[in-house]
Parts: sequence; C-alpha cells; structure tokens
Amino acid sequence: MLNKLLFHNFPNIKSWLTRLQYEMVSTIDRDKNAIFMNFGYTAHHQGQEPLPLKAEDEIHRYPMQLYHHVAKAIDWSGRDALEVSSGRGGGASFIMRYFKPRSYIGVDFSSRAIEFCRNQYKLDGLKFHHGNAEALNFPDNSFDVVMNVEASLYYPNITKFFEHVKRVLKPNGYFLYTDLRYEEKIQIWHAQLKAMGLKLIKEEDITENVLKAMELDRERRIQLVKKYVPAILHKQFYHFAGLSPDSPNGLPHLDNRRYWYFVMQKE
Repeated sequence: MLNKLLFHNFPNIKSWLTRLQYEMVSTIDRDKNAIFMNFGYTAHHQGQEPLPLKAEDEIHRYPMQLYHHVAKAIDWSGRDALEVSSGRGGGASFIMRYFKPRSYIGVDFSSRAIEFCRNQYKLDGLKFHHGNAEALNFPDNSFDVVMNVEASLYYPNITKFFEHVKRVLKPNGYFLYTDLRYEEKIQIWHAQLKAMGLKLIKEEDITENVLKAMELDRERRIQLVKKYVPAILHKQFYHFAGLSPDSPNGLPHLDNRRYWYFVMQKE
C-alpha cells in the first residue's frame, strides 16, 4: 500500500528512494552478481525453446531473456543505440555481444552504476554516461534505437522522457520499451505513449511471462538479498526484487501491476 501511495502521489520521493536503493546495490554487490535489475522473462512454459546462452551468462538467464524479447523485433546491425536507465550494464553488455549494434550508449542517473559499468565492461562501441532520463543530453536525431527496460515507472515526469526519446531518435528509428504499471493506470499510460506520435508496431501484455520468470529465478534472488543486504533491510529489498516480504518463501509478485512490451517507430 505504501509503495502504491508513493508511486501515485509522491513520484519525486519514490524516484529518490529508488536512487538510494540502486546506489546501495552498487556498494554491497562485492562479487558483481547483481548486474541486472529487471524481473526477467520466460516463455518456456508456452513451448518456446530456451534462449541459447554462453555458459558464463547462464546465471542471468531470465533477465537476459527479457532483453532478448525486447530487442529481437529489429535488425541491430549497423545501428547506433541508446539505453536510458542502463543500471549496472548487464543488458548493455548482452545487446552488444549477442545483437552486435555499431554502437551502444548506456545512460543512468546513478553515478556509482556508471563508474561500475565503465570498469566492468570493455567492449568496442560500448560507452556509459551519467544522465537524467527526463533531460537527455544528446542532439536531435542521434540514435537508430532507444531502449528502456523496466525503469520508467520511477520517473517523476514520464512525458518529458517520451519527448526526449522522440527528439533523439533518427527518422525511422525504433523505441523498444517494456515496463509495468498499476492496473488502474494502464489506460493513462497507453494514452501517454500514443501522444508521443510514434507509429505503434507491436504491443504485448507479458505479465504472465514475467511472473513465471520470477518464480523460476526466485531462489537466486532470495540468496542475493540474504548474502548482501543487512537483515534490517531484507523486507524492503525483497519487495524491490519482486518477492513478497510477508511470505516465508519469498513468493514472486507484481503488486497488482501489469507488464507490457512495445515496439514503436519514428516516421
């Protein structure tokens, strides 16, 4: 209930608290295990073959599968891409290694996350910059692709973010976007997306796929919280990781939110 209250009525406070959580993750993750911050995706239970991954990536299967599901809609070869709210860079590294765009820039508001990424990832064409999703510091028509994965729910002013996405996209460029919203806010959210003036190529409710991934990845998430987070903060970080803090087994939940995926194009 408190989480919903903050989202609906005090977005600036919610954004600030989220920033503190991300900064704390950068401080406590000594073994560099928390390089993804999303809830994950799977369609194994629907008959889809598992995504082929390199052995060292297997531990991050479900968060990587979310990035793959979002990214697979387009051909990345020769494209310049921007990821807004790139976090600890796991998704940026995955896209560079598996989809091979010409260049990829990750932007995040956490200075510690950016410092971590610059030290962690040494791939040609991959760069990281400190920045604000609502004030992107790039020229008009700069990118062929803009990605945003499970981050915009924390932005105080989503309209400003959408305006910048449209501005920095090149003509015919793609906005690849996935996130979640409380059920009563879905209609408003879709209207905000429509107001961007981009062509909607695809939209998909992937809530069940995300919940299934959270269930399959539950033990790893529980162990990360227990290993790195002080006991007094377990309840807060269980919720942050999509696990019910009031369940002894940390059952996954989305707090009555629906998770959607969009492919949009600037004409």
